[in-house]
Amino acid sequence: MEEILKLREASYWETVWDKAKLYGKNPGSEGPVHSVELWEKRAEKFKNNVKGERGKKRTGDVIKWFENQGLSLEGMTILDIGAGPGAFSCAFAEKKARVTALEPTLGMSSTIRERIETEAITGLEVVQMPWEEVDVKKMGWQENFDMVFISMCPGVHNAELFKKAMSCAKKYVYYSGWAGRRDSEAFSELWKELYGEEMPIWRSDIIYNLNWLYAQGYSLAFEVQQDVHREESAVEDAVEELMSRLSFLGKDTTGLKEQVATFVSEQAEAGVFTTNAVSRRGKILVKL
Repeated sequence: MEEILKLREASYWETVWDKAKLYGKNPGSEGPVHSVELWEKRAEKFKNNVKGERGKKRTGDVIKWFENQGLSLEGMTILDIGAGPGAFSCAFAEKKARVTALEPTLGMSSTIRERIETEAITGLEVVQMPWEEVDVKKMGWQENFDMVFISMCPGVHNAELFKKAMSCAKKYVYYSGWAGRRDSEAFSELWKELYGEEMPIWRSDIIYNLNWLYAQGYSLAFEVQQDVHREESAVEDAVEELMSRLSFLGKDTTGLKEQVATFVSEQAEAGVFTTNAVSRRGKILVKL
């Protein structure tokens, strides 16, 4: 009974949230997934992803979901934390919201600035800075935005950073993250080949955010969607992607590139590497 009662305590979920993210001998570390340098290398890939049909659909689905919740973006002030190449920031600005896009990488923040100029987007400001380093008081961001928007952002990776994000919001907080399953047939095969075991569970999961918020009595809207698709990429790009995923799961990739390249080359056809991928994403709208 005592264990069951713990599930109702926000502090319990805070502790579980933090413990779930620890990697090996580095307490408090989630590995290189939060390295700005790593995401700088992935800037071009993310830029191309948001241009595709899947990227546009995901943006449109979120806006439609807001509308179904009775939420209009017009005239809203929004802080987009971890804005990436600006898919959501630009879409919100086009809906006449006033948006501050916070993005730590030069590659992706430059993409947003280029879009502002080439597409004549108004009401959109770019701040290049990691969320971990933002002082919300100095920035004047405390309770300054109608909505704080956090989509698949590795920079908001524990309760303290999530609380900081919530402190900037007056009306709404949106959060999306992985919801349990994130599988790639090729990556699972590679993992078995390298380490002789099944791939571990992906550590990042929306379950911690959801239960932490629920335990505190917040009004929430929650939804999970599953995405099944084929991933196609050039051999060189596939090698870099698989190396990145190994890093995300806390593995030291030193000296592994040749082995990963051989794995990719053996499975590629006509210079194209393909794999089936399944993922589940969850999204939460907190009504303050």
